[in-house]
Amino acid sequence: MKPIPTLVAAALVLALVLSPMVAFAAGSITFSSPTAGSSFKGTQSYTIAGTISPVPGQVDNVFISVKNAGGNTVDAAEVSANPTTGAFSYSTVTGGNSYWTTGTYSITAYDSYGATGSTSFTYTSPTSSTSYNVTQALVDIQGNLTQIKSELTALTAMQSTMQSDLKGNFTALSSALTSITNQLNTLTTNLGTVTTNLGTVQTDVTNMQGQLTTISNNITTLNSAVQAAQAAATAAQTAANNANSAVSSTQTYVLVVAVLAAITLVLELAILVRKLS
Repeated sequence: MKPIPTLVAAALVLALVLSPMVAFAAGSITFSSPTAGSSFKGTQSYTIAGTISPVPGQVDNVFISVKNAGGNTVDAAEVSANPTTGAFSYSTVTGGNSYWTTGTYSITAYDSYGATGSTSFTYTSPTSSTSYNVTQALVDIQGNLTQIKSELTALTAMQSTMQSDLKGNFTALSSALTSITNQLNTLTTNLGTVTTNLGTVQTDVTNMQGQLTTISNNITTLNSAVQAAQAAATAAQTAANNANSAVSSTQTYVLVVAVLAAITLVLELAILVRKLS
């Protein structure tokens, strides 16, 4: 019995290991809001919305972050996506802290399974007073704290999701390896049984070949005997024909002699009668 090639076994293991990951292959995120070229000024409400493709088909979270031109995060959130349509939505406002400066802002989003997408909009900051405004500073601090809290919440949720995914993948990997081991053991047993059966069949075939040889020899001997019997029968038939011919000749000879004897007897009787008269 030949062992299964190492390369084939490795391919089977790799296919089973990657199968859970294939089911959640990374897709893309398309934004429907804000639309391309949108612009905002000051404190203004707006909605960040989009769609995941392909649709997740199960529970999925989308992590959203908004950054200014300097790369500073000015807004962040985690929202749930519709498992059937892949749609998600997050309502928020522009402005609120000192990071909201005039420039181009980028919106980046990614979900629990690696789908990503981005869009952008422009923002114009209102003209600020040159005097120090304590109230505005407090508002900025509060906005920053809220922003930091949102980012920490998003990071915590993302960490929890990643841990759950890793745990699921390791569980699937363990189950796959156990299944492969069981299948290989079963295959080894089946191959051993097949090998044994093939040995038995080979022995039976060898015995059958010997029996066929014996039968062939017997048929040859019987054929010779039949031919000898046919020759003997032919010789007997010839002898019978010869004997029949001999018998026919003898009968004819006896009949001729009998006729001659009868004629002789009649002639003698005629002579005797003549003398007596």
